[in-house]
Amino acid sequence: MLLSIPSEIEHFQSLTTIELSNNQLVQLPSELSLLKNLKNLYLKNNSLDDLALPKEFEQLKQLEVINLGGNRLKQFPYQLFQMFNLKEIYLGSNQITFLPDLFHTLIKVEVLYLGGNQIGNVPDSIGYMRSLVVLNLSGNRLRTLPRSISRLTRLKSLSLHNNQFSALPPDIIRLDLQELSLRNNPLVVRFVRDLTYDVPTLKELTGRTIKFHKIPYDDRSIPKSLVEYLNSAKSCLNPKCKGVYFESYHKNIKFVDFCGKFYLPLLQFLCTPACTSAPTFQMTSSESDDTENIPTKDMTNKFKKVLLG
Repeated sequence: MLLSIPSEIEHFQSLTTIELSNNQLVQLPSELSLLKNLKNLYLKNNSLDDLALPKEFEQLKQLEVINLGGNRLKQFPYQLFQMFNLKEIYLGSNQITFLPDLFHTLIKVEVLYLGGNQIGNVPDSIGYMRSLVVLNLSGNRLRTLPRSISRLTRLKSLSLHNNQFSALPPDIIRLDLQELSLRNNPLVVRFVRDLTYDVPTLKELTGRTIKFHKIPYDDRSIPKSLVEYLNSAKSCLNPKCKGVYFESYHKNIKFVDFCGKFYLPLLQFLCTPACTSAPTFQMTSSESDDTENIPTKDMTNKFKKVLLG
């Protein structure tokens, strides 16, 4: 087992690939950054933590593939955001909890593997990774995805299993996926059981009435804070409804045909439960049996294909 990399490695200037996986490395020497021709670096299953990567590591500008899976990282290595030629990043089976909103620099990355961490968020900048073909976010603590994911037009494989998703953003329907893994997520059933509809406040009902009837207002007639509140109104997603909502809304699961392959449960925000349109799972609380409002047998079978990945 190798415990360290000798500083003399800087003399091997012709190196294009280094494979040092399955050792006991705890630190990388700064001299490693002097290998200007290095394109592939495999360091999986070692003992590298956040301090193990020197600041100079970002000087590996020609690096295309890096594998740091199975280490002790708690942060996404910030040096990677300066490696503009990266095509494949493997950081699975670490302890990463947070992703910084800096992914707009990784425009050439085709494979991003972050499975088996403790990630609770996916930043909007993920949408700038236009070259991304494979995205693995399995085995984390994710509950939602940013709408910007719909901009990943080259994405073919999306792994989301073993997370905490109750539904997916409607924008995901724009993707031309070949593989979608959603198994072991709460998805619809738990969502139906746990969510309730909060009755709108008098303030919200008044605001809805003003917006619906297009009653004019400005900061000369009402306080500026109320003007800002009225301007924050969001339109109901039911195309047949002209209503709006502010803070109180009805969450609804709607099944949408996804590329003719299966039905996806997509999350809608409606102004009232009355705006629900079939086929859906209504997510207001109910004392009825859990099987109520379940889609037809054919749709359920297609839905299982998504759940099982």
